[in-house]
Amino acid sequence: MLLVRPVVAKQGVAEQIAGKLRKSIIEGRLRPGDSLPSERDLADQYEVNRSSIREAMKRLEAWGLVKIRHGGATRVSDFLMSAGLELLPALLEVGGKVDPAILRDLHEIRAMILGWCAEQAAVKADAASIMRLDELARRMSAPKTKPTTLQELDYDFFQELVQITGNRILMLLSNMVRDIYLGGRERFIGLYAKDVFDPMHHARAVTAIKAKDPEGAKKAMRAHAATALSTVEET
Repeated sequence: MLLVRPVVAKQGVAEQIAGKLRKSIIEGRLRPGDSLPSERDLADQYEVNRSSIREAMKRLEAWGLVKIRHGGATRVSDFLMSAGLELLPALLEVGGKVDPAILRDLHEIRAMILGWCAEQAAVKADAASIMRLDELARRMSAPKTKPTTLQELDYDFFQELVQITGNRILMLLSNMVRDIYLGGRERFIGLYAKDVFDPMHHARAVTAIKAKDPEGAKKAMRAHAATALSTVEET
């Protein structure tokens, strides 16, 4: 046990330092091509040992935020060209608040994915899948359903559509969507207010899926996604 505690502590410190530097990069205080201070200077700045700084640099490189050059300067990367989707939760909250531009980008992608999934479901859905979609749409239409419950049901509907497509890459992507939408509920709860969320979009999508109407299903789910886009544009 004595050997484990220092390692855990070091990883915690490294994670904190990596998080602070990530924030500086995302917010533009450190720009692509900028060189980070030396390992020694960073250790002095954060009052930690150099091994914690090395661990933090490895995390930043794994996120696609910096390029480590052994024997040379560690430089900031253009994260839009090098980072992965795991950066999205941090990118959403630039400056400590939700960035409307990034949020709009997210909803545009969501609209495309929802439309495609519904289109595929109209071709591939079996009776059991349609029954599950129908039940979710019915529960969303209940007049006393709370916004937090609507948020969960909406994600369940999306996940059911993804499962119907059978696309394994999209299944992995939906896990990230879950972490963003349900892990930070407060960012998106406004989308489920009574004057914004319209469960009829889901009901129309189910009707089109039952009728084997790919275009109708796609239009219904893209219309649902458009409500989120209009909300962002009004903020």
